[in-house]
Amino acid sequence: MAPDKVDHSLDHVLSDLITAFHILHQHEVFDEHGQISVRNPQDPTTFFTSNTPAILVSSKSDLSQWHVADCSPVASPYPGCEINQELSSTTELYAHSSMYHMYPGVQSIIHAHCLSAIVYGLCNSWGSMLQPSYLMAGFIGTSPPIFDIARCYDNLPDSHPKNLLINTAYIGHELAARFCKSPDEEMEPSDTPTDLPEQKVVFMRGHGYTTWAESIEDTVWRAIHIRRDADIQTAAMAQRDATELEVVYLSEQEAKDCERTTNFADQKQWLAWTAQADRSGMYRNEMRSLSSAG
Repeated sequence: MAPDKVDHSLDHVLSDLITAFHILHQHEVFDEHGQISVRNPQDPTTFFTSNTPAILVSSKSDLSQWHVADCSPVASPYPGCEINQELSSTTELYAHSSMYHMYPGVQSIIHAHCLSAIVYGLCNSWGSMLQPSYLMAGFIGTSPPIFDIARCYDNLPDSHPKNLLINTAYIGHELAARFCKSPDEEMEPSDTPTDLPEQKVVFMRGHGYTTWAESIEDTVWRAIHIRRDADIQTAAMAQRDATELEVVYLSEQEAKDCERTTNFADQKQWLAWTAQADRSGMYRNEMRSLSSAG
């Protein structure tokens, strides 16, 4: 496709991407930080996202296009998108590019600093404290993995700031590899391609979490229910401390069956979330006429 040619089907996708930023902000998955991206359906070697705070994302000019292979900016991005010359040292786009590169079936990724959920990655173990607490959280599985970036620092120059950012290809690759690691495996990235990750979410110690799906709608759905599950578990644990009762989480079979039968977005849910964001008056989407919720 010529760089100056507008594709209305791609505009449709980018409009939904803008809406996704708004929904995730309203549902307290994003604050002034956090990103959702989408793989380019016309060219899967690139992806789109925004470095703008979610509440301010409103048009194609707030979106940027990047190469999957090395996270470099696309020199002639899709018409109307932001033109970037280089990658900022504080960007975390490698959390996206590395996932897209390692897992060809992944179509959308969310990296969030959600306050409700971040606490469940603050432990010195391979697995998170978060458990599937209700039927919409079966996809989380039992004790989803934790990515501890401290294990990466020995393989970086001494001058590299230990600031927990996913700001190199090496760190991004290590994070992506954690989506297919079991507790007894070392953190050595595999070169064997896998279409989709085994894990649906990975927590990042002192940082947040990353999740993915095969569509924008399902990625948003997962991120919202990770936050809700964290809220539910936090409340349940607080109540347990005042009693002799134990919290009963979903069994492994219940979690699998919930994931298989109910743990995905449907059109009505997406429309409801879109309408809620629109009617709040806090957000503007200049591409709304091309959105599926329009």
